[in-house]
Amino acid sequence: MAEQRQQHGGTEAGANTRHQGATQPTRAMAPRRILIIGANGLIGRTLGEELVRQGHEVFLAMRNPDSDRPNEHARLLRFDFSTPDDHALQSLLRTLDVLINAAGIFSERDGQSFDDVHVKGPCTLFEQAARAGVPRLIHISALGAGPGAPTRFWRSKALGDHCALRFPGDVTVVRPSLVFAPKGASTGLFLQLALLPVLPFPAPGGARVQPIHQQDLVDGLIALVDHPCPPPLIAAVGPVPLTLPAYLATLADALGHRLRWFPVAPRWMDLATALTRWMPGIALDADTMTMLAHGNTAASGAWQTLLGRPLRAPIDFVPRHQATELRTRALLRATLPLARAANAVTWLVTGWVSAFVYPTAASLALLAQAQVPATVAPLALYGAAALDVVLGLTMWKRAWRRATYRLQLALIAFYTVVITVWLPGYWAHPYGPIVKNLPLAALIYLLLRLEEPPRGHRRR
Repeated sequence: MAEQRQQHGGTEAGANTRHQGATQPTRAMAPRRILIIGANGLIGRTLGEELVRQGHEVFLAMRNPDSDRPNEHARLLRFDFSTPDDHALQSLLRTLDVLINAAGIFSERDGQSFDDVHVKGPCTLFEQAARAGVPRLIHISALGAGPGAPTRFWRSKALGDHCALRFPGDVTVVRPSLVFAPKGASTGLFLQLALLPVLPFPAPGGARVQPIHQQDLVDGLIALVDHPCPPPLIAAVGPVPLTLPAYLATLADALGHRLRWFPVAPRWMDLATALTRWMPGIALDADTMTMLAHGNTAASGAWQTLLGRPLRAPIDFVPRHQATELRTRALLRATLPLARAANAVTWLVTGWVSAFVYPTAASLALLAQAQVPATVAPLALYGAAALDVVLGLTMWKRAWRRATYRLQLALIAFYTVVITVWLPGYWAHPYGPIVKNLPLAALIYLLLRLEEPPRGHRRR
């Protein structure tokens, strides 16, 4: 496919004189040979699917292609920015028409740092692509990136942008705003916040954001693949700047909910953010709150010109036929961590009470009624209490949850049978200690069914 390249020369200085969005790209696009870095991310995955659907030869590069296959019609390539010198990659670069870098992280974890993923890795890759003669580079950054930005995420993105803009061929650095994507983690968080009965927010809540719909972002990126004169730097934003409370209220309205929010002093929000680090399922941290409070807007005309059609407004982000599904998904994301925590506390408290609070003599008497020999009754008592504690603790490790739920259900069933046979009077107890096993078992079964499979299973 190397012969299909369109060689676009030019220098960095020449590229920087292009007018953003001045030329309408052609829509009849010849097949291109395209490599997407970060293809298992939200943007890279959707972009790859669209490019394959349009007939392009697409290569998807990711850290672990064995555990994830975003598109069965694309070719997979193992790639990690920490080890960019790969012979297979070098050979592929010499045949490419377009290189798209969609890799990015919002927090440093799993051995990935901002410096590796946003700066050193991309800069090395862009130099390799330039030596290989790749004619076109599309680099996805973030709105707000700059050397003096208030977060390390934004500052690292700016350093990667600087390397991209030195690329000798056609280059476009795309800086998206907040992206509304039905399956995105950040969108899921915003939908959860939108469904809260009352939302505290830093006063005065006036910082504005300019969210863009995922499809508008992907369509614009596809237009850049074959644009006759791509802009060197362009903001990918939606048509309407909104304060964050107004954006959340718009999402809430689309989900059939009325959002109420009240202003709080920033110091209280800082405390709440610090506490969320210890709460499962919460994606807020200090940098996230800083970026949201800082706000970011840009002129939307260049991106709209690139699309050749109107941008989707936030009021239209959630179609009516998706509202119920998105509402249910958001409610589950918000309540599942609470349900897990409640289940874990139940087992932990039960074990503690059995071992240290409830009178030992009374417990041994109950075991005797259940035909447990006196010689092993103490071992049975404290062994059962220890098992309860273990089952409460192992829930906090994601890889063990499904097995833990199954053991909990088996233990509840076993206790229920024993009590029914040897202590049937507890079925008539006014506090309903055995009857309450039914909703507990139903909750655990629901958690089991909703728990994501271990990593390595194909996403459904």
